[in-house]
Amino acid sequence: MSNLDSPAYFNLDPSQAKQMAAINAANQVRSRASIGGGTSSGSFLGGITHDPTAGHTSFALPNAQGLPQASNPGMNASFLDPAMAHSNPATRNPSQSVSVKQRQTGFLNGLARIMASRNTPLPPALTGVETPTYDPTNTQWKILEPADVGAFRLAGRDVDLFKLWGLVFQNGGGTVLSRDNGWHTILPHFDLPEEYPLPNGSTSVAQMLSQYYMAILLPFEDVYRNNVQNQQRKARQATLQGLPPNTPTRPDGTSPQRAGQPNVPQTPARRLSSASQGSAQNASNESGQVNGLSSDSSALDQEQGIKRKLESEEADNKRARQKTEPLGPDSAAATNGVDSSAAPATAAPPPMNIVRPRQRPSRRKIEYVPLGREIDTVGGRDMKIIEAETIATPLRRPLRDINDWGTVAVDALTMSIRSQLSTELSYALTTFTLLSTMRGDSPTSGFPIVQCGDLLEEVLDLLEERAFDGVEDSSGLDPSEGPPTTHRELVNTLLEIESQPFASLQPRQGTKDPDLGPRQRPGNIVLAVVNILRNLSFIPDNCGFLSQQERLFDLMLRVCSVTTKHGKPAAASPALSLGDLIAVRKDTLHTLMHLAGSLQFSDPPSKTTQKIANRAFQLLASYLVDPTEAVSPFACLQLTGAGGSVKPPFLTDVALETFTRLVQSDVNRKVFSRAIPEASIRLLFSSSVHRLPVSEPDFQLVGRERWLSYLEKTIMTIYSLAFISSPELKKTIKSDRSLGFKGIMLRMVQRFLMNANHELKAQFYISARRAVEAMKVLDDCEDSFDTSETTVTTLAFGMGYGEVGENGTEKGTGLLGGHRDSTWDLLMLRDLDNVIFGELDSLSRVE
Repeated sequence: MSNLDSPAYFNLDPSQAKQMAAINAANQVRSRASIGGGTSSGSFLGGITHDPTAGHTSFALPNAQGLPQASNPGMNASFLDPAMAHSNPATRNPSQSVSVKQRQTGFLNGLARIMASRNTPLPPALTGVETPTYDPTNTQWKILEPADVGAFRLAGRDVDLFKLWGLVFQNGGGTVLSRDNGWHTILPHFDLPEEYPLPNGSTSVAQMLSQYYMAILLPFEDVYRNNVQNQQRKARQATLQGLPPNTPTRPDGTSPQRAGQPNVPQTPARRLSSASQGSAQNASNESGQVNGLSSDSSALDQEQGIKRKLESEEADNKRARQKTEPLGPDSAAATNGVDSSAAPATAAPPPMNIVRPRQRPSRRKIEYVPLGREIDTVGGRDMKIIEAETIATPLRRPLRDINDWGTVAVDALTMSIRSQLSTELSYALTTFTLLSTMRGDSPTSGFPIVQCGDLLEEVLDLLEERAFDGVEDSSGLDPSEGPPTTHRELVNTLLEIESQPFASLQPRQGTKDPDLGPRQRPGNIVLAVVNILRNLSFIPDNCGFLSQQERLFDLMLRVCSVTTKHGKPAAASPALSLGDLIAVRKDTLHTLMHLAGSLQFSDPPSKTTQKIANRAFQLLASYLVDPTEAVSPFACLQLTGAGGSVKPPFLTDVALETFTRLVQSDVNRKVFSRAIPEASIRLLFSSSVHRLPVSEPDFQLVGRERWLSYLEKTIMTIYSLAFISSPELKKTIKSDRSLGFKGIMLRMVQRFLMNANHELKAQFYISARRAVEAMKVLDDCEDSFDTSETTVTTLAFGMGYGEVGENGTEKGTGLLGGHRDSTWDLLMLRDLDNVIFGELDSLSRVE
């Protein structure tokens, strides 16, 4: 039964019936071409064939050579969910959709076969497919940790392969994500962290995820893309030849003819005219030669003619806008090329050259949508741009030379500060700040403050006046004062205050007084002066002169003092807020670090000197005695977070460096022993012991250069504290079993001196020797500053000299007397020098 015999056309004239049949056939050809030429995800792994009887698209898995095998009816749908597939939902029957579980099963089967064909079979526990070639002893997937079927473990989370494939393919594929550094966008879908801590550092989870994808799913992605491109190319060729998709072609590129189909040559598209209609009518009236395919060919011919006609009309009317209103029935009929007043079958059909009337274009409303660039910001700041600028910082221009300023009138600068006028003071402080940052001809030279004594005195007067309003320091040393306020407590208090509702509207210490008018807040001037003094201390040529200025240390440490107001810590200076106090204490800490090497206290010390020593110790202890931060190296690394670089805490390292420099000389140690209460010394001693390495990860971490320096400073701090302690305090520390000083020090000395690696042993030798010396000083329980020598009466006949001096016999039990076996192993080492050998022998004595 031909298309003309269909019951739908029995009431039409023969010419109308033929036209309707041709149009219907053309629509069928277009629908089949759209089905075959779309980007359906059914061609997931292999060739796709359309089976009209089955009503679905079948799937063929490629073999190892890349040739399609027999279709597998069990995998006849897209492996991706509808959001990821590109096929038209209108052309699919909802009853033919496959569940997600079936798609995932087909996906894992295809993945297992592809990896097996590449001689890299995946574990059956991962794919759920038993592969005969899989050998668990020689597989390269030993590092892979399977979770459930179709998922693996990464950073403590389950990563589903099917979901990972869909997300990556939606974002352009694995190669595109690696090129654009976009793997971090996939992490939130699996609840994966940004970094994964390791004992020796940390690694990026996004990089690990990309490596897993490239090893497991990238071959699958390549096969999928190639098959999709092949199917699209075949569909386009079939559409151009007027054949349904997936029709086999000859080697010469021509399509075979079906049985009973005339050999119709492919002619170019032409304008539809009466002659073409006549030829189509004659061809359809031939008996025994009209079938479905010939009707499709004539319909395609008419469709191409109609298309050419519409294109010509659009070329004529391209100057006029198209109306947005829908066309009327007459216009629709003219567009489809169907005349409602067609003649009977006996009459000749009228010509189809219908000219569409030009209509006045109507106004259209055009909506412009702005294009917004997505920026990954944190608090309104683009972190990527900030990181790029930070990396490019070393490439910037170096600091300008001080000679670029020419001649500087230092007297005029001094007079501007002395005048206290608002404009003059702002100009003078700005100029002095810039001069303090510049360097001279040599690396150690800069602004010569040694030649500008009057300028320094004016700056110190300004600091005292604005910080304390001219009030002199009347506070003295209180030996019964409590532990110092730590830096962590100050920061936590500031965060608590700033997080309160309407925090900026509440009156607080250090805010600007409305009566000042346009003048600067006193706290800003204090910050500027302290910053200038810190910059001057960075210049080595100025250190000798600045270390002799006792008033400078007295004022800076007084500004750093902390008091208590309303139960919370606050600055002793009424001009400083809590945030200003934290900034001033950091600048003073850096100033002390640069000047500590040349700072020499007077002997005997004055009250001002003792006050400076006490306040300096309280400032340094505030960065060292916090119990939360006073932990072993590896625990400290876990506390601060194993982010980018694995370094010791910066402020803690600076505080240890400053303290070891301050107590280097015996005179300074004597001043500290008199100015610091015993409770403060014991607190800092206990905190320093808690910072020593204990576990195996601690000893692995201190093998690095920065952590080895941190360890040496900590042991030197312990030695200095033991040296300045009184005999009663030494006995108390020695007998304190809860501290565990003896066991920690002995274990550390054993690990350092008995290390099998000779390079590490040489690096740890200094720390081991200083640790033995600290145990020896604590074990003697003597006053380190008592220089008097005991005089022994000489016996008759010249006897008695054998028990006097350094060679005298020591009595009592040494600190390591209960560990003679461990100490004996240390004494048997060949590379010990005489000093450390004698001290170990003395520590292991038993009487």
